[in-house]
Amino acid sequence: MMGTVGTPVYSMLPVSSGAARAEAAALAHEAALGLAGLGIDHPADHLVDLIRSQATVTGLYDDGELTGCLVVHPGEDQLHWSRVCPGPGISVSLVPPVPGRDDQAARLLTLWLADRAAQHGLEWIWWEIPAGPQTRGALMTLLRDLGWEDMAPVRHADGKRVTPLRLRAELRPAPTVAISASADAFPLPAVSAQ
Repeated sequence: MMGTVGTPVYSMLPVSSGAARAEAAALAHEAALGLAGLGIDHPADHLVDLIRSQATVTGLYDDGELTGCLVVHPGEDQLHWSRVCPGPGISVSLVPPVPGRDDQAARLLTLWLADRAAQHGLEWIWWEIPAGPQTRGALMTLLRDLGWEDMAPVRHADGKRVTPLRLRAELRPAPTVAISASADAFPLPAVSAQ
């Protein structure tokens, strides 16, 4: 989708101001409510805490309106990834799409993320979502359609069960035509190379 003067309507921008972080937190809450309405348990608390912290947050804007966002987790110790995803990667959290709603933002965000990670020499993007029978239904089907691969659930030291997801980084020119991005839209202060 292009703007009236031939520029992309979508843009990837850092979410750094208090107002922008509040908007991103509201988006995460809205997604959690939408998922809960479908019987999918995907609490927003942890993601909202990350958004409100000093974490790196990047937003996908559609003509100035925030429609998706991701949080970068640089340098996280994730030993279980080394067995299934050898090679450099980055861990992120996304505001999840809600099955049955327009998934254009999630699709564009996934394509852009795969392309940008490949431009930085990465091989993988990692994401963990709460594990549960409901999550492995409609939400997993949608995420697989977007290109995410799910692996067997794991339990963290704190007892929380999660489903690890991975996305292969690959150059995709289409997102760069549809999405403009500021130079600091996806900073990679530390890449987890394993």
